[in-house]
Amino acid sequence: MNDIIKEYFQKQNNLEIMPDATVLGRGGDPGCGDYIELYLKIENDVILKATAMVAGCPYAIATTSAFTEMITGKSLDDGMMISGDQVAKYLEGLPEEKIHCSLMGPEALRNAAHNYIMARICTPMGVQV
Repeated sequence: MNDIIKEYFQKQNNLEIMPDATVLGRGGDPGCGDYIELYLKIENDVILKATAMVAGCPYAIATTSAFTEMITGKSLDDGMMISGDQVAKYLEGLPEEKIHCSLMGPEALRNAAHNYIMARICTPMGVQV
């Protein structure tokens, strides 16, 4: 485990429930042990704040913490362009058997974006969320 991954694992930045989140997205597989819930505060399609709860190994915790930092301040579209490979690169590499950990954040963000768009479409009388 490199020093950057250790630092993200130890600090666990943004790993908390956000009670006033605009939307929630899930990623990973709770049956296999690595799983996240991503909370987003979105305004004008910009991710103002991202937090998450994560269950899994130190790599899952580190990649999730890093991912929340990577997407904060970005438009939803730009955030969705961040791949698992970019998360791994941001952390200066992951062991091959832990690459799946870097995919959970992008998966959760895609699910959150879907939920966000559906909420906007399904809001009664065209009121924007």
